[in-house]
Formats: sequence, C-alpha cells, structure tokens
Amino acid sequence: MKRCIAVFLAALICAGLAGCGSKTDKEAPTSPAESSIPESSAEIQESSKTTSDEQSENKENDKFTSGIGIVDRDGKHIGNIQEHCGITLTDSGIFYITAQNDGADPDAVGMMEGEKTTYSYHLYDTQTNKNYPFGTVPEQDYEAGYVRTELNGKLYTIIITGDILDREPDSMMLLEFDLKKHTIDQYKISDNGFPYTAMTEADGKLLILNHDQTDVLHDRLYLFDPDSKESKEVLHFELSGNTGDTLRSVYSDDKNIYLLRLRFEGESNVKMFLDTYDLSFKKLSEKDITSVIKAAAGVDLAPDDTINEMKQMVGKFMVLDEKYVYYENFSATRFLCNPEDGKLFDETLGFGDLFIASTGSGKPFFCYIYGGSKNENAVFDWKNGSLEKTLFKADDDRYYITAASSSPNGKRLIQVSYTNPGNSSDTLPTKIYYF
Repeated sequence: MKRCIAVFLAALICAGLAGCGSKTDKEAPTSPAESSIPESSAEIQESSKTTSDEQSENKENDKFTSGIGIVDRDGKHIGNIQEHCGITLTDSGIFYITAQNDGADPDAVGMMEGEKTTYSYHLYDTQTNKNYPFGTVPEQDYEAGYVRTELNGKLYTIIITGDILDREPDSMMLLEFDLKKHTIDQYKISDNGFPYTAMTEADGKLLILNHDQTDVLHDRLYLFDPDSKESKEVLHFELSGNTGDTLRSVYSDDKNIYLLRLRFEGESNVKMFLDTYDLSFKKLSEKDITSVIKAAAGVDLAPDDTINEMKQMVGKFMVLDEKYVYYENFSATRFLCNPEDGKLFDETLGFGDLFIASTGSGKPFFCYIYGGSKNENAVFDWKNGSLEKTLFKADDDRYYITAASSSPNGKRLIQVSYTNPGNSSDTLPTKIYYF
C-alpha cells in the first residue's frame, strides 16, 4: 500500500516548498539503529569559505538593490533580500530559500514529473546587514521548511532527495547549516523517506519523524545527536491496512515529549490521541482528543469530511505550559485549546487557516494572516494561559500580515504584503518588519 502524496503537493507547492530533481543511485541501506551517514561537505556547493566565496558574497549583496525590503519597527530601511519561497528568523538573521525551475513552465515549480528545480539557501545577517549564500544541495527534490529548528548556532531542516513523484524510495536527509561559517553538512536519516515529517529539539538533541513507504506503514522516531552526528530509532508505530497507529507530529518542551497519534480501527473509525513521554521515552499518559479535533474542524462538515480532516498531515503542533495544545494541519483546521475540558480559545474559533503560529525556534506568537475574518493585523502573545492581543501597525493600512517568525534571542519577523484582488494595479511592495 503506497501513501498518496497528491494532497501534500497541492498544499505545499503553493508555499514554494516542493520541487523535483534528477534521480541517482541510492547508497547501501543502513540499519535503523545507526541510520545517520554524514555526507561530505565538499559535495555541497559553496560549503567551504574561500576567496572566491567572499567574492560570491559580494555579488550576492550586489543583487539586492531590489527585492524584499527589511525595515525596523518604525519602518526604517535596514536591507534587502531576494524574493523567497520559505523564510525563518534565526539568532543570526533571516534564513531563506529561493527556487529556480528549469522546466518548460517556470511558474509551475514542482508540478510536473521530470521538471528540475534548484533550491538555493541564504542568510541575511542582521549584524552585518549582508546576504550570505550557503549554496545548493545536489539532488534535492523537497524541503520540509515547516520543521526548521535552530540549535546551538546551527539551523536544521529535512529534505528528500531523488524524485518524490516516481513512487520509488527516496532518501531523507538532515541538513545542518552553520549560521556563522555559512556552510552546509548533510546526514542521512532514512533510505525510505516521506515528504511529510516533523522535528523538534529534545534535551539537546533532535527528534525526527519519518513515515516510510512500505506495504505495512512504519512511523519511526529517530533521535539525532548533533555532537556525534549519529541517529538511532527510539519509537516505532505500525499501520497495516486500516488497523494500527500512525503519528502526525512530535513536540518537546524540554520537560516532556508529546506525540500526536492517530489510531485506525477501520477506514472510517479513527481517533486522535495526545501521548506524553518523559525525556527517556517512557510513556506517561495518553489522552483522547478526538472530540476537540472534530469541534475545531467545523460543525458544518459532513462526517466523512470531518474524518478526512483528522487524517490530514500536521504542519505545526505545540504543547504550551504542559497543558494547552496548538494544532495546525495542511488543510483548514487550526486551533488552540485546553484538552482537559475541550474548550477552544475564542480568538481562534471560526478563523480556520487564517489564524497561525509563528515559525522559528523562538517563543511562539500568533497572528491573523490576510487580516483574518476581522480584517485586522492582530498579533497574539501567549501569557499565563491566555492570548494577549495587540494590533500590528505597518506603514500603510492596506498591508496584511503574510508570514511571522521568531528567534531564540527574542527577535521577531513579520512579513506584510498587499494586492487588491479586484484591481491588479493596486499593490504595495512586500516588506519584512524585523524588531
């Protein structure tokens, strides 16, 4: 039984996070217990700094006389970055990815089998106000940009190499970006990687989820040690036909580890559980949160549509104050709730996918994108079990928030843009507020 990947392509290609690359021979399989194989940095373009690299960095900044402007809270210009298809704020600055399609249709990034898209990684350093290129990764086909995690001055993300549309096994690779040296290293997590994944920092290590594509579906949690560069399998779940368990996400607050586990007891009989483990992977509790998911999905949905919403892959999952759950899938269901009483926070009710959590590894905050149903640029901070709302003011009232990110050192990024759908000439340049 193969997993269907059509739904995720529709959701993620729109965000500029998917694409196609050429196929190469796979390396020899590795055992699940020791599945991390370091890849030579020399194979990754521009991964070591030389005089030519410094010249490349100068050329990099020469290109950014236009593009997206970066401003401070008061709207004062700081610098520029290139148009991007994925952005994350780090302690070192703004990390972003660009894509160039080599197919016949340059606007259809990743849409057609056989098209090739080259992804390039960059950092806008907020201390030097310069853009630095990391380069590209050969054979990259897809980046799960929603899992980017910063740890000890390095940013980690997950990619799939090969061709995700050919239904053949593809490698899942962990990329490690040194934000000071501007280099990339990569480590193999699995020879049978699936584009949907999850990653979280737990006790100084990285927990990585992989759904492998075999007849019996195996969901494996790997623990990657940034010091030894080795990974090992720590938890394993199986789904055979329509019976068993599959994971939707993993999160750690450095006190506990939390899993979103979907239990199948038939195609139309599914339940969602919140499982809590300690940092040694001892299971502490499980809680059925099926009713919460159903309530958040919407009372107007048909039963089959509600079940489909529960089955969706999850892009963002957090547990706040060891109690409150934030959930965001790749369809239309997003909520913040107290699973003890099933109560959804009023600010998130009815707003669906217009209410989002910030990306990045800093303290999360929440906001409306595109004005939300209230047509306002509202920003919400989480304080003592409640949402504290403030209005974000850009330098033009027509701007809407389109992206938000936070860094561990307490900085924030809010991207705004505007185009009147009824008048294509009524537009404003995209801006990034950094403060």
